Formats: sequence, C-alpha cells, structure tokens
Amino acid sequence: MSYLGSRNVAIFSCDLDSFDFKAKDATQVINSVLTKLEKSGKGIILMHDFQKHTAEALPVLLRRLKAGGYKVVHMKAKAPLQTLAEYDEAVVKDMKLPVASTRPVNNVVQTVTE
Repeated sequence: MSYLGSRNVAIFSCDLDSFDFKAKDATQVINSVLTKLEKSGKGIILMHDFQKHTAEALPVLLRRLKAGGYKVVHMKAKAPLQTLAEYDEAVVKDMKLPVASTRPVNNVVQTVTE
C-alpha cells in the first residue's frame, strides 16, 4: 500500500455487494442493496454494469437512494496512471501465450456473402 501511495494510486474496496449477478430481476437488486444499506447506513456498493437486472434497477435505485438522503459519488482518477517500463517488460517476458498467433487469419475468419 505504501508503494501504491507513493505513485498516487488510491486503494478502496466495496462495503456492500449487491449480488446483482445472482438476482432474478431488478426488484431483487434494489431490495438487496437497500436492505444492506439500512443495516450499515453508508458504504460503497459493488454493482456489475454488464448485468441486465442492474441496468434495469438503476433508475429506481438512484431515486430511492436520493430520497433516502444518500449521495452518489463519481470517483475519477486525477490523472492517467503511467505504467513502469520494468514491470511491462516483466509481464511480457512472463506471458505464456504468444503475443501474435501464427495461425492464418483465413482459418479463423470467414467472410459471409449474401
């Protein structure tokens, strides 16, 4: 953590997991989040933006959070993180897969005509 701090990299985690990937519908996502928030009173909520039920739940959830006095905060980096050349080289060296395939593209890609 000290090293990341020296590079101005913030570290945080979630306090509440919505378990939206297990939800059967948007109502379940909303109820899960609000029930957990009632217990803790605050926190960072983990949600997965690629889940259909999460997308459906967000308009209602955001309105209910606002009505409950919660604030939604957008966290954004001050500046882009610069990679370090020595680590980039180590990652490439440690990769087990080839960077480019030797397999001809026509074996993988097929052109479909009408």
